Amino acid sequence: MFGPESGKNGWEGLTFVYDKVRIGYEESRKSRCEKFLDVFAREGCKMEEMSCADHDRHAAGSQFITHTVGRILEKLKLEPTPINTRGYETLLNLVENTAGDSFDLYYGLFLYNVNAMDQLERLDLAYVKGL
Repeated sequence: MFGPESGKNGWEGLTFVYDKVRIGYEESRKSRCEKFLDVFAREGCKMEEMSCADHDRHAAGSQFITHTVGRILEKLKLEPTPINTRGYETLLNLVENTAGDSFDLYYGLFLYNVNAMDQLERLDLAYVKGL
């Protein structure tokens, strides 16, 4: 749910996405679900209810593309310079943030999200059009 980099200092302010499926209509089951969700809300998570399909679409366009670009930049072995701009600092921070997560996490973002390939195709198209 939260990678080791994003969650290393706690969950405060991190988005917790959930979809209430297979809960049923019994009060005991609804109550159990609310108690479970409350664990994350009490830790300061931003609670965001959405369908699994919407989550995957958003995740491909945010998490997967972020990790992809961060891992590409990591291969460039970027170094701080005496004249870093804020934009360059942002790129260095992106590399630090994404490279610290396991390849398995990145691979899972690709393998288990049907929208990931669309993002790779969009990235490729943006590169080709930019030349």
